This record gives sequence, C-alpha cells and structure tokens, in this order.
Amino acid sequence: MKKVIFTLILLYTSHLIGQEIITLPYDNTGLDYQGSEIKIKGYFSDKKNFQNISIPTIQVFLPENNQKVKTAMIVCPGGGMRVNAIHHEGFDVAKALNERGIAAFVLKYRLVPAHLIGKNEGLDYPYSKEKKQLTYGHLDALNAIEHVRKNASKYGIDPNKIGIMGFSAGGAVTMEATYKSTEKNRPNFVAPIYPWMKIVENQEPPTYGPPIFIVCTTEDALKLAVPSTKIYVDWAEKNYISEMHLYHHGKHGFGMRKTNYPVDNWFNNMVDWIEAIGMLN
Repeated sequence: MKKVIFTLILLYTSHLIGQEIITLPYDNTGLDYQGSEIKIKGYFSDKKNFQNISIPTIQVFLPENNQKVKTAMIVCPGGGMRVNAIHHEGFDVAKALNERGIAAFVLKYRLVPAHLIGKNEGLDYPYSKEKKQLTYGHLDALNAIEHVRKNASKYGIDPNKIGIMGFSAGGAVTMEATYKSTEKNRPNFVAPIYPWMKIVENQEPPTYGPPIFIVCTTEDALKLAVPSTKIYVDWAEKNYISEMHLYHHGKHGFGMRKTNYPVDNWFNNMVDWIEAIGMLN
C-alpha cells in the first residue's frame, strides 16, 4: 500500500516539476553580468525569487488534458527589472491558467546585473539601468512568442491564439514587446497587469491592434493607475478591442495573492474576456 501511495505521489510531483524549460536566443553584449542567477527571499513569502538572470528561459506549463488546448499565454513576472517574482506573478498564474485550459509559458527575462544594484539605484529617475535592461528583456518576450508560435503543433496550440501578460516591470516587458513586435512574434492579445510604464518608450499602439485587457488599482503606491488608463485611451481612440478594470483597493504586487477586495476577481475577469474576444480554445 505504501508503495502504491509513493508511486502516486511520484507521478503527481513529476507532473509539477517535470515541465520543460526552454533556453531562448540571447546576446549579452553590452551587459556586465558577474556570476550565475541568485536566489533571494520573496517579498511576500519564503519562496525564492531570482536576481541576476542572464540567460532567458521559458518554463512550459500544459494542462493535463492538453489535447483540447488551443490558447497559450506568455507570463512575465515583475520585480523592477532587478528581481523575478516568479511565484505569485509567474508559477501561480500559470497553474491558474492551466486550470482554465490555457497553456502557459513563464518567462525569466534578463535582469539588471546584481552587482549594479545599489542603495541609490531603486526606481528613481532617470531609471537608466531599468530602461537599458528593458531593451534586452523585451527581446526575450518576443523570442518567447516566436518560439511558441513556431512550436504550436508540439504544444497543441493555435499559432493565432498566443497572448502575453505581465505584472509591473513584467507589464513593461509585455508592452515594449507589443509595441515593437513584428509579424513573426506579435501577440494576438495582451494583458498588462499594473504595468510600470515609466520605463517604456515610444508608446504607440501597433497598427494591427491586438486586443488588450488592463488591470490596476488607484491604491498602488507606484501610482500606476493613470499611466494604465493612458494605454486604454490609446487603444480606444483607435477603436481597438480594449477593456480596463480599475479598482481602488489592492496594493502594488498583488498578483495571484488574495486581498479580500474586489480586485481578487481580476483573473477570472481576464479569462472571461479572452473567451469573449474569441481567443479561448
């Protein structure tokens, strides 16, 4: 009996930890990395986040019954371009997407080299290191989209139903990639969640007008609500499909953590929206 239970546990855990990790193309010319990735304690839990990511990867999360899966989502965790908050803005999101029948690909995009992060760096003007890093990080997002599209048959997804979403700095990566995408790597729909737009330049919606779903709160200490509404206005003025959920309560970085406020509905609202625009499986 114990052997049967152990086997079942092994099968279950192998499904959770046996997800494929893909290394994306990259060129670190101009970046001064020293050493490998660094694991650090998370802001909201004891789960480890990452710094000093110099090699971009995507981790694949496929629903168990993936023969019916058609929709894919690239997930970009936040962390100010200095940390990758890979759990509540990454893995937890991917698992929730899987539960709704959506394939998920959690992106570890390149971050500011850890040794350059000092007490005076922060998120203060002029954000020079973060802006520079975004010129690399958004390429990782575009390469992730291109990889998923090229391997659509392998993953059992529709190459025309690939979305990208991101939180805070991951939202900046999401939007920069969307603005600078080409036919081979453009997302079919976009979901910036409390995006940090301060470091994003040339904010002009692409001519093909991907549908967009935006979430933010006015309580956000980084004051991301107004820049988020600008994205919505930019899309709406062009009559592109756009939807925004602006809540009051909800501190910055809520991700998949429960707040016991209405903002907790954002994830289900997003999936319902994906279905409403015809992008859900």
